Amino acid sequence: MTTQLTIADALAAEGIARATAASTPEALDAVDRLIARFAATGDVFSANDVRPHLPTGIHPNAIGGRFRRAAGRGLIRHVDWEASSDPRTHGHHIKLWQGVS
Repeated sequence: MTTQLTIADALAAEGIARATAASTPEALDAVDRLIARFAATGDVFSANDVRPHLPTGIHPNAIGGRFRRAAGRGLIRHVDWEASSDPRTHGHHIKLWQGVS
């Protein structure tokens, strides 16, 4: 069975790909390690918690893609929603995550 992307999914994937390409490989690895560190605690967390620890060289729009990647690898699972604390996002809702043991 072939799965087709919606236009919104395709645009989101393109945006994530562009933001990832605009980030350094070292910064992407550092973000992946940050997410893994938060996941290992077992506490619920979000990009709001990770954002203050972000390395230089990461495009801000790449963060969601790194969370999506961690979820796809089974490292974290979506548990709830909260408002973003990033003023650029005007308080839109972001996912709360928890590490999968």
